[in-house]
Parts: sequence; structure tokens; C-alpha cells
Amino acid sequence: MRQVKLPIYPVVYPTGHRLNQNESQFPLPDRIMSQLDSVTYHDLHEYPVEPINELFEHYAAYVGVTPEQLLVGCGSDEMIHVVTQALLAPSDIVLSPAPDFSMYPIFTTIAHGHHIQAVDLSYDGIIDAIEMHHPKLLLLSNPNNPTGKLWNVEELAHLASLVPYLVVDEAYMDFTPGASMIPLIAKHPNLIVLRTMSKAFGLANVRIGFMVTNIELAQYFRQFIPPFNISGVSAKICNIFLKDVTYLQETIEWHDEMRQKWALAFESIGHVFPATTNFLYVELAQPEVVWSHLTALNVHTSKQPTGIRVTIGDETALKFTQEAIHQYVESMNVKNS
Repeated sequence: MRQVKLPIYPVVYPTGHRLNQNESQFPLPDRIMSQLDSVTYHDLHEYPVEPINELFEHYAAYVGVTPEQLLVGCGSDEMIHVVTQALLAPSDIVLSPAPDFSMYPIFTTIAHGHHIQAVDLSYDGIIDAIEMHHPKLLLLSNPNNPTGKLWNVEELAHLASLVPYLVVDEAYMDFTPGASMIPLIAKHPNLIVLRTMSKAFGLANVRIGFMVTNIELAQYFRQFIPPFNISGVSAKICNIFLKDVTYLQETIEWHDEMRQKWALAFESIGHVFPATTNFLYVELAQPEVVWSHLTALNVHTSKQPTGIRVTIGDETALKFTQEAIHQYVESMNVKNS
């Protein structure tokens, strides 16, 4: 048995407003609900050949590639797992910025690799870390989770020329699709892009993620994925959303509007980082105190070293959170008086 100490992800559903998971709170349109109600289950005894094939066709058309360039899995987490298992030899180095998605070191360790983080979230910091550590794989999220930083396409293209493999995790890119690295795949044979249906599409429960790369790499990675690794029901649901011509724009506009309201709410207690995602990063002088205060009032956020990450919620969650922030400000005024 290997001597590892990997964190076990706590699957908990606290009462109140869950603003710590980056789950979409965009209300589904009636037309989508109607189509979901019409999903058929007569084929539950069959392996899901047709729904998955249809999913490949729809998603390839959506991101502008061929189906042969795609792999699909149980969320983009499975795609990270496949990449690290397929590419890493023992002690190979995976480099990420700091901060970044917490699952990167976990999957690197499972694959017997060694995960290292740069000193910060800067382009120069990444360059210095590459020169120092010579990673086999540069793995980063764009937009960044948890801060929302959007990496520059030109910078990422240059980084691709400095490492054997660049993996860009675009879990939140559907909110700003014009900044994707997918159009650059033809120019960079070592580029791998990860996407998901969990965020802008609001299908976290469905657990569908994609890998997008060139055909040669896709064929190689396909060896590491078992047949029928996703549910046909999940594929059918995704197909409904991908075929709807206005849904994604509607959810983008809803998040744009709500993001401004949430940013305004938190500006009274901290620095709100600019973002195009379904969450905001709020830098705070006392992050532990603010997080604890909100949690006690059933406003659940993601605690970070220098602040909190807050999922953009609906109007009900916003009103509740505004009151919690007001109570925090009042309590601090009393302490300082």
C-alpha cells in the first residue's frame, strides 16, 4: 500500500445558501425543462452508443473541432486524471500557478508525479518556475480558479513553446469563449484543452467533461479511457442544452448582470477581483473572520488564504448575503468604536 496522504473531498450539503461550489443558479427556461421532461428511458438496457456519438457531434460543432479531437469523461476531473496517468512517469514534474485548482496536485500524486506551484499567479513567475524546475506538464486553469484571472492567449501560446505539454483547464471559458485556446490547437501539437458542462451550462449533476486536442494526442489518450465511461442519460441531457441556440447566451447575460450586483455587495468589505466567471474572488483583511461570520449565517463560501471565493447566486441568495454583510459591517463598527 502506498504511503500517501491525499485529502478526501468532503461531500456535504449545508443548509442555507451554498455559494462555495460554483454551481450555477441560473433558472432553467421552461422550454429546457419541457425537453428534459421528455427524455426517454426505453434504452436503459443498452450501452449508450448513439447518445454518446451524438454528444461528440454536438460538442465538436460547438467548440469548432472534429469529433476525432474529443474525449469525454466524468467531468473534467476525469480528463485531468487521464492526462496525468497517460503522460507522467514516476517523479515527473507538473507545474501550476499559485493559487490554482486544488485537484491538480491530487491527480499528479496519484500518477506518481511531483506537483510544484510557481510563487504566484504571474506570467513571469511561471517563466521562472519553468526555467528552475523543467516540468513535463504545465497545468493551469483559465480563467483561474479561485481568482477569476483570465490568462492572455499570447502568453499561453509562448508558454506552450517552453514545456513538453501544456494543459489549459477551461472550465469557465464558456462565459468568455473568445479567449479560448482551442483555435490554437493546430499550431501547438503539445496543447491540451479541458472543458466541462458543469459551469456555464449549469450541469454539474450530469458530470460531463471534455478533452480537446489534436487527433494524434486524442488517439493516444483514448487508450486510457474505458468504453462507455459516461452515462447515456447524461449524454442525452447535454445534447438538449447543446442544441438550444440561445440558452448559453441567456445564462451568460444573467451572470453578467448578477455579477455586478454581487461585486457591489462585497466591495464594502474587501477588494473584488474582476472576473467573467460564475464566481468572484474577494480579497479581505480578515478572511477567516469574514468566512466564519458568513458561515454562521448560512452563507457558505470557499475559504481561501487571502479572501473568499463566492459563487454568483440568485436574487434570494443575494438579498440574504447583503444582510449578512451588513451585520458584519455593523459588528465591526461596534468593535472599533
